[in-house]
Order: sequence, then C-alpha cells, then structure tokens
Amino acid sequence: MRAGIFGGTFNPIHKGHLMVAEQVLHRFFLDRLYIVPCRVPPHKFPAFLAPASERIRMIQLALPADTRYCLSDVEIRRKGRSYTIDTVDHFNTRITPGAVLFLIMGMDAFLEIHTWKSHRRLLEAVQPVVVSRWVDGRMPAGDDVSRMDGYIRSGLSGDYHYLDEQSCWHRAGKYKIHLLPIQPIDISSSQIRQRIREGKKVGDLVPSKVNAYIEKKELYR
Repeated sequence: MRAGIFGGTFNPIHKGHLMVAEQVLHRFFLDRLYIVPCRVPPHKFPAFLAPASERIRMIQLALPADTRYCLSDVEIRRKGRSYTIDTVDHFNTRITPGAVLFLIMGMDAFLEIHTWKSHRRLLEAVQPVVVSRWVDGRMPAGDDVSRMDGYIRSGLSGDYHYLDEQSCWHRAGKYKIHLLPIQPIDISSSQIRQRIREGKKVGDLVPSKVNAYIEKKELYR
C-alpha cells in the first residue's frame, strides 16, 4: 500500500490545497491520501484559527467523491501541540502498517525540518514530497534543486544522492526525498481570511460548498 499524509491548519482549505492533493495522488500512485488538520501547529500561529470542528467540516465539504481521499482527525483529538513524528507513528502502527508513507509539505517547511521533533527518525519513516512551484510554465529546477541539495547534504545527511530522472534524493535503504513541481495557484489561507475581513468575496479561491459554509457560519469576520 502507498499512502500520503497531507497535514496543515487548513484554515480554511482552498483550491490550492486540492490541486496539490490531486497531483500528489497521481504522481506517486497513492492508494490513500490522508488530509490531516492539526490542532495547534508548533511552527506557526495563524492570526485566527477557526475551531477544529469548523475546519473539519470544510474539509469534508471540499474533498472529491473519491474513496482514495480520507480525512483524519488524529491530530485534532491529540492534546497539546501537533508533532508530525507522532502522527506518522500513529499511521505506521494503527492506520497503514507496512505501507510506504509519503509526507507532503511545502519548500519552506522542508527547509526547517532539522528543527522538527525527531526529524532523523521521521526521515526514515516517510518519504517527504516537497512541493515546488513552476515559474512561467517552467520548473525552477536550478534554484530549488540547488537549495534542497545544499540543505540535505549539509543539514541532514551527506549520504543522499540526487537522481535527476526521478527528481529525488536517495540514500541506502529505501530513504527518499522527492521534489514535486506544480503549476502555482496564487492562493493562501491567510489571503482568504484577509479578504473576508475586508468584506470581499472568496468564491474563486475555495470550493463552492466551502464558500457557502463560510458565509453561513460567518467565519473569519
């Protein structure tokens, strides 16, 4: 089995999240993709974090009618801060034992992974998928590959080797770190919250059902 873990605040979930999810699902031939909203993110503090129940409901409304997409509330139910290694341990022992796990994250998050709890064990338990953005229809290979290569070799392990044909770094065992370029959508959750506070429409940024829910519940006002 091949499963992905896509974590975040999803405050709120938007079309950019869904585009990343779809591309990861197809690129890595995943049997399951778990969307995992966190309770209290350890590395960032949103200006306004909607209640967990509201964020969960918006995710439910946003996900496609495809059984490969799954919502997990494991971090919501956990007390205190959400640490990725604890979530991965949960999946490895209780949800997807024996599966190949892929951890989806942005470039900025990956370049700080050395500060994460038990990051070395984490890199042995999952294959990170680092989402990179295309520029003018082209993959920013030089910049992003160079940045990641320098960081991986100096900050994580010099045993990794870059495989150009697979756009990934590999080291002995089955340890891999993937780079996934995508066509960018200029959307962020903070941008959506800001537009709502300014009284502007966000129907072009979030799925229609999520937009209706935000309006009904008067979220982020």
